[in-house]
Amino acid sequence: LMGGGIAMCCAEVGMKVTLLDIDQANLERGMGVIKKNYARSVERKSKTQAQMDKYMSLITPASEYSALAQCDIVVEAVFENMDLKKKIFASLDAVCKPGCVLASNTSRLNIDAIASVTKRPQDVIGCHFFSPANVMRLLENVRGTKTSPGTIATAMAFGTKIKKVTCLVGNCDGFIANRVMGVSGAGEMLNRGVMPHQIDGASEAYGMRMGPIRMYDLVGLDLFGRERANSGAANPAKHAFDAMYAAKRFGQKNGKGFYKYDEKLRCTRDPEAEAIIEGIWKNIGEAPKNLSEEEIVDKLYLPVVNEGFKCLEEGMASRPSDIDVCCVFGYNWPRYRGGPMQWATAVGLPKVLEKLEAMGLKPAELLKECVKNNWRLNSKDFVKRIDQAWSGRWSKL
Repeated sequence: LMGGGIAMCCAEVGMKVTLLDIDQANLERGMGVIKKNYARSVERKSKTQAQMDKYMSLITPASEYSALAQCDIVVEAVFENMDLKKKIFASLDAVCKPGCVLASNTSRLNIDAIASVTKRPQDVIGCHFFSPANVMRLLENVRGTKTSPGTIATAMAFGTKIKKVTCLVGNCDGFIANRVMGVSGAGEMLNRGVMPHQIDGASEAYGMRMGPIRMYDLVGLDLFGRERANSGAANPAKHAFDAMYAAKRFGQKNGKGFYKYDEKLRCTRDPEAEAIIEGIWKNIGEAPKNLSEEEIVDKLYLPVVNEGFKCLEEGMASRPSDIDVCCVFGYNWPRYRGGPMQWATAVGLPKVLEKLEAMGLKPAELLKECVKNNWRLNSKDFVKRIDQAWSGRWSKL
């Protein structure tokens, strides 16, 4: 699915694309999905039949790695398994021409580890698309320790060519958008007395198009639950996500998750889901909480701000606005809020620090430094400080 979306992005700007899958059935399925997506666009009149025919003619299916021998850039888009990605990159290294950019669409894995199996780590970079790739506008290009300036320049030009909002980011777990949004307090609140509709209601009142719990249902609770269950980390008696997976509540895909869904995917509160959540509260000794919208928003998004400061102090982002761009275009953060770092400026950094400490969270050292020195996010000394971090460290992994 992700590979097909990336192929569509490239074909729509006139690039010739080779879509590779060594499994013929999967390859045919992938081409079928692309064709269906375009047929839907023709039906909606957002594209013409002539455009569809042109785009499809630019995508050539292949099942042998040798078909990639003359490509200028190759984007791997398999699921998140390091061993599989290493195997693929070893194969790409063997067949791709010198100077070909070898890119991984990983959403969090170590680019340096992937590059290590090749004889050309200077040509390896992360190109993290967001799903669905043909719709979401963000592209995070992830520089590895040995990624060359030429490879970086090519990847950035590639992002511009396919009309993505492209940010260069550092090599750390989750990169920028997934990393900062991954510390949102939604899961903690679910386990500590706050119902899904309360969390989503506050988030959507803040300006998010969809609250975080509804988003989890959309993405699929089985994606999170299966990994935890297989690793032995799941605890359905004390963790809401594990409990939903154990109850075979996977979200929109099977009509029930934290909410229930009708045939048109309209969601409503579900007493069965809420009873499961209440059972977890009972198991861990929590009582229902009636938090205000402001309190819920603080618990959701102040940790995101804090993680943004950590990204800056570690040299994983070059400027606060890049973090904002990643959240706006990767997670639909409301534009009028500007993004988490701009929102922090509006709240006031001293107030952000005070609230984080009151929540029992350890503030980022850079945030404390800003408050101590009375720096704003555009202060000359602050800019110098983060420039040094960005220039001095390319990888946290």
